[in-house]
Amino acid sequence: MKKGIATAGILIGCVCFLLAAPSAQATVFLMDGKLQVNGYFKEQAYLRLDIPKTEDHFHKSNFDFVRTSLFFESLYKMHESEDYTINLFTGFRYYWMHDPHIDSQLKRGIPSCSYKEYTHPRGEDFITEAYVHFIKGPFELRAGKQIVVWGETDIKRTADVINPLDVRYGSPGTEDWETLKLGLWMLRGFYQTDLPGNLMFEMLVIPGDFKYTRVPIEGTHYGPSPANTSFNPGKGFGIYEWVQEKARRDAPGWGLRNTEVGFKIRGYTWDIDWSIFYFNTRNDSPTANGNFSKFANTYVFSGLKSILTGSKIDPKFPGYKVFNYKRYEVIGGTAQTIIEKLHGSEWRFEWFYEMGNHFNKGTNNDSSEIYAECERDTVGGGLVYSDRFTIPWFTHSLANDKKLSLSLSMFYEKVLGDFHDIIIYESGRGHRPGDSHATEFVWSISQQLFQSQVMLMFTGSYNPIGKYFLCPILSYAPGSHWRWEMALPIYGSKASGNKGLHDKDSILFRIRYEF
Repeated sequence: MKKGIATAGILIGCVCFLLAAPSAQATVFLMDGKLQVNGYFKEQAYLRLDIPKTEDHFHKSNFDFVRTSLFFESLYKMHESEDYTINLFTGFRYYWMHDPHIDSQLKRGIPSCSYKEYTHPRGEDFITEAYVHFIKGPFELRAGKQIVVWGETDIKRTADVINPLDVRYGSPGTEDWETLKLGLWMLRGFYQTDLPGNLMFEMLVIPGDFKYTRVPIEGTHYGPSPANTSFNPGKGFGIYEWVQEKARRDAPGWGLRNTEVGFKIRGYTWDIDWSIFYFNTRNDSPTANGNFSKFANTYVFSGLKSILTGSKIDPKFPGYKVFNYKRYEVIGGTAQTIIEKLHGSEWRFEWFYEMGNHFNKGTNNDSSEIYAECERDTVGGGLVYSDRFTIPWFTHSLANDKKLSLSLSMFYEKVLGDFHDIIIYESGRGHRPGDSHATEFVWSISQQLFQSQVMLMFTGSYNPIGKYFLCPILSYAPGSHWRWEMALPIYGSKASGNKGLHDKDSILFRIRYEF
């Protein structure tokens, strides 16, 4: 009953907000146009549709994600002449997670070692990008913290291999890639040639800045519940956070040994916009070494002690190393074109070949039975089809001649060589335990209404292992400032070893003021 009242309240509140939204103008120009500033202020909340009884100890309400965000970026034209141009680009963000304060019981499930990092940005996380952009003729140089876009597929990353991800507060499908990426300090240069195909050469060097993938924290909306991972729920964090915290502690920091180098060629040939790239990198996700069993048993002993004595689960992190972030190489490419004979549709293909990537081996592909590391090559690709359609009567009469947009994608990945006992940790890669290959289908359908003020969208994905994601979205944008969005992300999985967010079906409500 309470759940139904809360849901109805959210829906009614959304309608009231939609009707009250004012109209305004966006983007701010200062200093006679030399300084351009834009950004947004955002409120975002998830209302869980169902919380299992086993999690009652960690919830007083169905809200387990409430976040205030502020983001702004600026472009300052430091020098502009016929000879050369110098621009300074900066991006800053701040966020505050309200949910542990709104629902005090949530704090019981969030490990103390991760609590501050979860609720507020720490260190350089305030800065998303900060670089100087120098342009002289066909040469460009960007020096500083940057986010690089080498691929443009939906939900699944294929050729976009440079920046690691932060998925603690969002996932592909509910957040855009730019929000999820972590900026890296680098030198990035371009040279535009007059060669056939209008070739452009790009090279980047990341001189020692290493960042690991930020995975969801236990007890939070996107992370697992300690009710499922702790030996004694309520008496301390679970084994998931024990493993993830050690992986964070073992990650390399700044150092020249972490230097990464990338090279890309982009051209336009036979009406195809194409690119080929190479990237020598250190893996953003770790593999475990031979100390893993000893390390895991340390937690097990503490958990058993907690059950027997009622004491808190509080094992001490060992000084020895457990996780390695190994180096590997990747080559890949993209190709995009419009095929007029196929309804003027747009087609995009991205591919990658990873050389010497590292995986763990576990008895019967079980991550709790790790016994070795191994190297394997991996190949994969994504094919994207995009088109627009006119719906008789509807498009002209109700949509002001705005056509329905459709995007369909198919992704495939295969680990080459012997796959016996190999473990694929990342659930996003879509492998069934024991399967060397994975396939996933992704779609996005959108329709603008009422002079483009209203957008109806339906995005989702399906993996043949029985895993799916469905997300209908309603967006209202009166004018240039306000964005009001409501979505219903639904997750499911029949795969016991790859469930992802299967228990996090929610109502997502997002208010954004853009400037």
